[in-house]
Amino acid sequence: MIGPHTGGMRLGVLGVDSSHLPEFTRRIAGLNEAGATRCRVVSMFDAGDHQLPAADVAGWVAEAKAMGVQERGSVEELLGGVDGVLVLAVAGGRHLELAEPALQRGLPTYVDKPLACTAADARRLAALAEEHAAPCYSASSLRFAAEPVAAAADASLGDIVAVDAFGPGELLDANPGVLHYGVHAVEMVDAVLGPGVAEVAAESTADRDLVRLRYADGRAATLRLERRGSYDFGAAVHGTAGASFFKVDFATVYDRLVEAMVGFFRGGQAPVPLSRIVENVAVMEAANRSRETGGGWVKPDGAP
Repeated sequence: MIGPHTGGMRLGVLGVDSSHLPEFTRRIAGLNEAGATRCRVVSMFDAGDHQLPAADVAGWVAEAKAMGVQERGSVEELLGGVDGVLVLAVAGGRHLELAEPALQRGLPTYVDKPLACTAADARRLAALAEEHAAPCYSASSLRFAAEPVAAAADASLGDIVAVDAFGPGELLDANPGVLHYGVHAVEMVDAVLGPGVAEVAAESTADRDLVRLRYADGRAATLRLERRGSYDFGAAVHGTAGASFFKVDFATVYDRLVEAMVGFFRGGQAPVPLSRIVENVAVMEAANRSRETGGGWVKPDGAP
């Protein structure tokens, strides 16, 4: 349990229906106790509208309480006693609503994936952060996995021209289509190829989604999101001088995400520009439009 101490960065959580509540709290506490940070999660607000089983949510809240996190009765009560905010509600469609009061106060804010469920909401959230000079970012843990980071930096591949990625395609109504679990594969591809998606096409069956990305400069990516396969993530990376393959080792992905997070909360820069995440939301929104209308090519909102 986090022991009481003075000073440090007090963090509050908005939305408790996610396993990330105890997972992030535990890792932040571990870094605190190891002397690697002075951040700590001190409070949480149950925003309701839970998207996952009640027993799971109750268990996550109990774990957080056991680590010293106190429940607050309103968003305003929570915001009055913290220096930074984590928006962890599972439903991406609620993230703008929950993040807005924190951003209006200028508080540094981490928004869990997906940042939003529409490009319009994502842009509005980014505009609020800019308007109020509130540091803000959002990310999947897959963005920080060692393997895609290493692939992006592998000079032996030459210029990277294409990525064939795979991952689970679990669905949740609150995060429609590829927005729920497809976001992980999209972020993994973005970590390797960067921004610039010009067109998206997607096909969907009961077993999987197949998503294709065309970049404005000619690069390409495919994402296979399985609902019958394993929960592995990975990719083949194709360059002008060679190719490589990786499968993500999950042993440290949360650790790497949380290490970046506490650096952000302690005054560092966001580990990924919010504009990149806004583009990713637009890409997923375009994929959903394509998968719902026969699989044709769709231009993401805001694409060049």
